[in-house]
Amino acid sequence: MKSSKKRKWSSLIALVLLGTVFLSAYLTVRRNVKPVIFTYCDAVITSLGMEAINGGAADVVALYEYSDFVDIERDVAGNIIFLGTNTAMANGFVRSLALRCENAINAIGKQRIYIPIGAFSGSALMSNSGPEVEVDITFFSSVQCDFVTTFENVGINQTRHAIYARMNVVFNTVLPIAEHEIELSNDILIAENIIVGEIPNVFVSGSDSLNYLDLIP
Repeated sequence: MKSSKKRKWSSLIALVLLGTVFLSAYLTVRRNVKPVIFTYCDAVITSLGMEAINGGAADVVALYEYSDFVDIERDVAGNIIFLGTNTAMANGFVRSLALRCENAINAIGKQRIYIPIGAFSGSALMSNSGPEVEVDITFFSSVQCDFVTTFENVGINQTRHAIYARMNVVFNTVLPIAEHEIELSNDILIAENIIVGEIPNVFVSGSDSLNYLDLIP
């Protein structure tokens, strides 16, 4: 009787120890697996996303010039009174650019990454060893485009006025282990111009970047 109870307790203790070992191994692997997969995923999506954004933007930007967005008015003495933005043109450009980039990103489609199994060990020495594990990546994206303008003194009475499109993209990736969000931001030069003439030191603009930039001191 006592021998039977001892065997039962021994079996129970063995199961508990075995379960603890498996649970510890699972948590260790999970702790190492998630950051590795996320790192590989970030590298692939960032690279493909930047390529898609730059390619899509190049097609749209090539259709516009600086004069399409900005009107410069001067007084009789040749001094600049204000820089005016063609709001309708700018809004149309933003919509076209965002749509073009979104289509380019969606065309990437489902991706697969291959990770050496040694990368999950947590050891730098084993990171490239062992057979490769295949991981499928499915993602959804949202694209936001904003205008950003900068003024830079480049010489006596010379100012470089640059217009950028700030692309903000959020990728929601669906991985076998978890969902993962990747944010990507990139400033794309749309147009630039060297403005010759005396320009006031204080630039006043509204909260909307498409409003007039009043340069009257």
